[in-house]
Amino acid sequence: MMFGHLQIYSGYSFQQSTILIEDLVMAAKEKHLDALALTDKNNMFATIEFSETCLKNNIKPILGMEASVLIDGNIYPFILLAIDDQGYFDLVQICCEINLSQDRAIALNKLALYHEHLYIISGLEDGIIERHVAKEMEDEAIKYMRLFQELFHDHYYVMLQNHHLKFQEQLNQRIISLARYVKVKVICSNEVRYLKKQDALAVDLMQASLSGTVLDTQYEPLTQEKYLKSEAEMEQLFSSEIIEETRKVLVTCKATVPLHEKYLPTYPVPHQGKAVDYLRSLCKVGLKKRFGHQDIPVTYKKRLQYELNVIHEMGFDDYFLIVWDYVRWAKVHKIQVGPGRGSAAGSLVAYVLGITNIDPLRYDLLFERFLNPGRVSMPDIDIDFQDDRRDEVIRYVIDKYGQDHAAQIVTFNTYGPRVAIKEMGKVMGIPLARLELIAKMIPTSPKNKKTITQMYQTSAQFQSLINQDPRLKKIVGATSIIEHLPRNVSTHAAGVILSRRALHEVVPLVVGPTSTLMSQYSKDYIETAGFLKMDFLALKNLTMLDYICKDIEHNEGVSIALNQLPLDDEKTYRLISKADTFGVFQLESYGMRHLLRQMKPYCFDDIVAAIALFRPGPMENIPTYLKRRSHQEKITYPLKELEPILKSTYGIMVYQEQMMQVAQKMAGFSLMKADILRKATSKKETQLMQSMKEEFIQGCLDHGFTQEKAIEVFGLIEKFADYGFNKSHSVAYGYVAYQLAYLKANYPLYFFASILSNELSSENTKVHCIQECKAYHVQILPPSVNYSQARFMVEDGHIRYSLLAIKNVGYAGYKAIVEEREKGLFLDIYDFMMRMENSHLSKKMLESLVDAGALDEFGMSRQTILKNLDAIRDYGHLKENLGIDEKPVLTIYQDQQEEKLAREKAVLGVYLSMHPIELMKQKIQTAYVNVADLDEYIQKTVNVVVQLQRVKNITDRKGQEMCFIEAMDETGSMDGVVFASSYKNIGMMLKKGNICLIQGKVNMKDKLSLIVDKARVVE
Repeated sequence: MMFGHLQIYSGYSFQQSTILIEDLVMAAKEKHLDALALTDKNNMFATIEFSETCLKNNIKPILGMEASVLIDGNIYPFILLAIDDQGYFDLVQICCEINLSQDRAIALNKLALYHEHLYIISGLEDGIIERHVAKEMEDEAIKYMRLFQELFHDHYYVMLQNHHLKFQEQLNQRIISLARYVKVKVICSNEVRYLKKQDALAVDLMQASLSGTVLDTQYEPLTQEKYLKSEAEMEQLFSSEIIEETRKVLVTCKATVPLHEKYLPTYPVPHQGKAVDYLRSLCKVGLKKRFGHQDIPVTYKKRLQYELNVIHEMGFDDYFLIVWDYVRWAKVHKIQVGPGRGSAAGSLVAYVLGITNIDPLRYDLLFERFLNPGRVSMPDIDIDFQDDRRDEVIRYVIDKYGQDHAAQIVTFNTYGPRVAIKEMGKVMGIPLARLELIAKMIPTSPKNKKTITQMYQTSAQFQSLINQDPRLKKIVGATSIIEHLPRNVSTHAAGVILSRRALHEVVPLVVGPTSTLMSQYSKDYIETAGFLKMDFLALKNLTMLDYICKDIEHNEGVSIALNQLPLDDEKTYRLISKADTFGVFQLESYGMRHLLRQMKPYCFDDIVAAIALFRPGPMENIPTYLKRRSHQEKITYPLKELEPILKSTYGIMVYQEQMMQVAQKMAGFSLMKADILRKATSKKETQLMQSMKEEFIQGCLDHGFTQEKAIEVFGLIEKFADYGFNKSHSVAYGYVAYQLAYLKANYPLYFFASILSNELSSENTKVHCIQECKAYHVQILPPSVNYSQARFMVEDGHIRYSLLAIKNVGYAGYKAIVEEREKGLFLDIYDFMMRMENSHLSKKMLESLVDAGALDEFGMSRQTILKNLDAIRDYGHLKENLGIDEKPVLTIYQDQQEEKLAREKAVLGVYLSMHPIELMKQKIQTAYVNVADLDEYIQKTVNVVVQLQRVKNITDRKGQEMCFIEAMDETGSMDGVVFASSYKNIGMMLKKGNICLIQGKVNMKDKLSLIVDKARVVE
C-alpha cells in the first residue's frame, strides 16, 4: 500500500525548514516512501522543481501549500492539497490571492469556492480547531468543524501530528473524539521540517534569528521529531484507521503541473490584423531599408521567406513583434540597444526588424542555431540595453501589456557561509567583531569557494577558533546546513514574462522587495510552466557608448552613428594590436591582451575569432591558430571538402556553426538535425549521441566518404563539443568591442571620461583609468564647486573630476551647488558659504568637499578651511540672514602632505594630486621599475615600490603559511604570490597599507603576477 507524508516544508518556507528538494527526494527514496506532499507556507516557489525531481525518482509528487485563511478577523493555517490538475490551478489562484492581498490571507468564503478540486485540512499547531480545544472551548471547535464540513463537504479533513510532546498527545485524543462526534475524517502527518533529528537546532536558530531572540549554550530544541520518518515509524504513532485514511488521500491526489500548456503572449496588431501578415510586411520593408537603393540578393529573399515560415509554423509571430516593438520603443527614446546577443544574431528576421544589427549572411551565421522545429525549448532573444535606462524599457512593456499579463521573475538569495556564521552566531550572543573575523576567513570568490564544513576540515586556524568557543562549537553543524538554504527573495535582474492569460490564473505570484510583481517560479522553471521568458539585460558598456557619443556631439559637434562605423579603421586596429584595450568590452583581461599582442588583429573577423578562442577549451588551439595565421605552419583540413567551412579559421573548428555545417556537408544532415547533434554532444546525452553517431557515419558513407574518415571527423565533433563557441554571440559582442575600441582610438578623452563616470564607486577601475590617462598625457583636473558636473567631463583637453564621485556628496547637495552657481561662479570661500547657507549642506559634506580639493581654487590650504569651518559657516549664516558682512579672522595652517593625501584618498577613493609612493620613491636608492612596465620584464627579477592593498593568508598543501597580495604604485596595480619559503622571512612586513620595496620574478600565466622573494617596509 502507498505511504508518504502530507505535510513537508522546504527551505522555501524561509527560516522554517532546512530541507532542499533534491535532498528530500533522495532521503524519501532511501526510506522507500511512495509519495510526498510539499506544503510550503503561502508559496509555491519549489512546486515544479519538487514535481520534476519526484517523478525522476519514481516518487509520487502531491502538490500542496499551507495557506493562511482569514476567519472572523483572525488568520489560521490550513493545508491544501490538489486532487487533480484543476486543483493545481486553484492552488495557484489561492497563492496569488494570499500574496497580493493586504491581509496576506484568503477569506474563508473565497476558499470555499475552490473546494471541489482540493483537500482542505485543518490540524496544525496554530490551527483554529487546535486553539479552541487547547482553550477547552470544545463547543467552538465543533461549530467550526461543522462549518468546514458545510463549506468543503467530504474534502474536509482534520490532521494530527505526534512529536512526542505531552500536551500534543492529550490534544490529539480530544480532537479525535470531536472528529468522531462530528463525523469528520482524521488523517496524520509529521510536519516535516528537517531530514534528520540533529537538524532541529538549525530550524530553531533561524527562527530565533528572525525574532531577534538570543539563546544560551545550554539551549536544546523542544522536539527533534519533525524529521522525515519512515512508514514503520509513523505506524507506531497512529492507529491503523488513521494511517489507512491517510493512504486514501495519498492515492486520490493526482494533480500534476500541466506542462503541455503554453501561454504565449499576443501582440496588439493595428486594425485587428493578423500577426503573421503584420510581421511579414514589417520584414519586407525592413529588408528594403537594409539594402537602400541596391538590389536585394535572391539569397536574402529566400532566407527571409524560410525564417518567416519556421517562425509561423512554431507559433512565434507574436513573439517577434513584441520584441521588435520594445526594441523600437527604446531606440525612439534614444536608449542604447546592443547589436545582438547569443544565437538570435543568426536570424535575418531579427536583423531586418532592427532587433539586431548583425547581418547573418555576411558572417555565415545560422538561423537553425537559434530556432528550428526540432528545438524543444522556447526561442530566446536576449536584448542588451544601457544599464541606466533598462528599467524604462521594462516599465514600457509592463504598462503596454498590463500588470495582469506581465511580471518579472523571482530569484533567491542564499545564506552563504559568512552570513550563516554571523546571523546564527548573533543568536548565541557572540560579539559581532569575533564573528566578522571568523566569517572573513571563509573564501567566497567563485574560483576559490569553500563551505563551512570544508573550512573546518582543512583550516587548523578556523577549526581552532570554532573549538575555543562552546557557543560556536554548538552551532557549527547547524550553520553548515543553513549556509546552503535560500534566505529571501529578490528580483531577477533581467527576466520578464508575458502571458496571453491573466497571470494570477496560471502562475503563482509574489510581491518583490521593491513592490515588483514577480512569478514565484524562477528562471530555471518558468519556461517549463509554459511561459516565454524575455531577458532585458543591462550592459554598462552601452551606457559608456551613450555618454561618449553625447559628449562628443555636445563638445565637438560631431554626430557618431555607432552602427555605421567603418570596420576598417587603422587607428582602431593599431590600438587593438598593441593590446591597449583597458576599458574595451571583451578585450581587456590580461590573457586576452596577451593574445591580441600575439595575434595583432587587422580585420573585424580577427576580433570575432579572438573572443571565441579566449575561452577554456578553445585556448588549447591558440598556438596552432596563430602559427597557421602567420604562415609558420601549414594549414591542413580533416578533408579537402571542408576547406570552405574551415578556411576562415585556418582549418580549426572554432565555432558551433562550423560543426553544424560539417555535419551538413559530410552526412547530409539538415541544419536542424545538425543542431540536435550539437546539443547532444555538448550536453553529453550518451544515448542520443550514440544513435546520432550511427546516423552520421551512415550519412557520410551515403555521401561518398570512408568510414574511417567519418569516425575521425565525428571524434573531432565530440571533442569540439566541449569548447565550441556560438559565432553569433562572438560577432555581436565583437561589434560592441570594436565600437569602444574605435572611440578610444579616435576620441580617447571622451572614452576615459565615460569610464570614470560609469565606475563612480569602483576604486580599482578609477585608479587604473587615471593611470591610463597619464599614458595618454591626459590630466585629471581636481573636483571643483565651480566647474565639476555630475559626471566626469572633458574640459580644455583634460578631464574634470565629478562632484558626485566624492564620498558624502549626495545628489541633493550636488544639485543645490549647481543651481546656485548658475547665477554666477562662487568668488571665494565666504561667497560659497553665504550662497549655500539656505541649502543646509551638512558639515560632513563640506569637509569632504575640502578634503577632495573641490575648494582649492579659493586659495586657502585645506587645513585652514577645515580648522576654521565653523567660523566661516557662521559668517555665511550672518551675511545671508542678517546682512552682517564681517569676515572672521582666520588662523592659517599649512597642509601636511601625507595627511592631506590620506584624507583625499578617503573621500575620492584615489590619490589625485599626488601618490604617497612618489614621496617614498624619492627616498630609495635601489633601482626599481614601475608597475605599469612589468609586462616588459616577464621571467626577469625586478624591484617594485608598492602599497599593499590586500594580503590574503592561506595554508599550502604542506600546512605551511603563504599569502597572495594585491598592490599598486602610482602607475598601476599588480598581483603577487609569496610562497612559504619566502613568507617565513618577510610575512610580518606584509600588512595592508604598508609601502614596501619588493623583489620578485615577473610571471605570466593567465595573468601577470610577481613571485615575491624579498620585501622591506619603506618608511
